[in-house]
Amino acid sequence: MDDVALNKVFHDHECAYYDERFGIVHDEDSAARAEAEVTALLGAPLRPGDVVVDVGCGTGWFAAGLQRARPDVTVVGLDLSAGMLGRAAAAGARLLVQGDATCLPFADASVDVVVGRGVLHHLPEPLAALREWRRVLRPDGAVVLSSEPTPVVETHGGWLLSVLLRLPGLRGGLAPEDEFWELAAMAANLHTFTRTDLVRLAAAAGYADIDVAASGFAETLAMTASYAVHGHNPALAGVVPWRRLTAAGALADRLAWDRALPARWRHTLTGRLRP
Repeated sequence: MDDVALNKVFHDHECAYYDERFGIVHDEDSAARAEAEVTALLGAPLRPGDVVVDVGCGTGWFAAGLQRARPDVTVVGLDLSAGMLGRAAAAGARLLVQGDATCLPFADASVDVVVGRGVLHHLPEPLAALREWRRVLRPDGAVVLSSEPTPVVETHGGWLLSVLLRLPGLRGGLAPEDEFWELAAMAANLHTFTRTDLVRLAAAAGYADIDVAASGFAETLAMTASYAVHGHNPALAGVVPWRRLTAAGALADRLAWDRALPARWRHTLTGRLRP
């Protein structure tokens, strides 16, 4: 199975539990957070009438969230996985397309903003994707990237899991089918990026204005813990307030860790790319 097929099959399966394991609830609060995330990275609010394409929309964090928060904006969600698109529709996304992130069904210079949340690392050819996204951008448009993993998140996540999986209720092996999907989850993550990696890719793709920064520590660890505990003991996971823990981690990152930790210890990359 090639990398594209692997990601399609895995995400068609993962869509059934993705939101639960990452503590995502699609509501007014998440919509406001999605809009705030895009506004912060753009450096300005979306404009009425803007066309936004959410590439690799998944269950609809941006595709549904921006549609709810900004009904004056046209938001199109695109994903390779039909299962993920079904979940995005249920979350409130209206315009959805099944397709490949490296071959967008949009005309040249027809899109104001391309958003991607944790998608580039799933793509076999991230450079080809970045070039394609630039093709569809209007001259004053931008690509907004968030939640792309850095190499250190795998190291820190591995340390956390080595502790968690020794705790009562989490020790012991998984059923063969469950173990298969846990391994598939790791295999579907094709890349990690340093800031330098992502800047070089963006420059090679032809972007002239590139702003990339590293952030995140506690929030990603909370999400890692949630994903693992849900996979190994759903009953135990159900009694833990994961959404609150993740939100607390995000707050701790903004107030402390993003300021105190060296960039090489931070877990994700965010960025704004302009032609």
